[in-house]
Amino acid sequence: MKFVLLLLLVASVGFGVYRISLIYRSVPSEERIQERPVPAATDESLPALPPPLEASLASVNQAGPQALGQWLRQNGAWVPEPRLSAIQLDLAQMLVRSNPAEARRLYAAVKARTPPQSPLAPRLKQLSRTFE
Repeated sequence: MKFVLLLLLVASVGFGVYRISLIYRSVPSEERIQERPVPAATDESLPALPPPLEASLASVNQAGPQALGQWLRQNGAWVPEPRLSAIQLDLAQMLVRSNPAEARRLYAAVKARTPPQSPLAPRLKQLSRTFE
């Protein structure tokens, strides 16, 4: 009788340990949470521009940083905020070799007005090594 009770006790403890290990494995750890890639913001995921502005932006991007800066001065008021910040980050990346001070100024301005939950936050974090 003692042998049966001992065997039942060992089996129930083993089953309990097994169930606890299943629960422990189902809870995500901090390392696994931090390892998850954050989806990067693309131009398609940000608010769209009116069609004439979209076409002119595409042509200006090919022309270079001076043309993009001029385009932003002329049309920046009509561009919605997350998209405006993304365009300014593009300009900062274009200017990093020719005018690093202006590139840092643009980056700092975008970073100052971008909240942590913004779709641009991962891109800002990625570019922080370049501009800070």
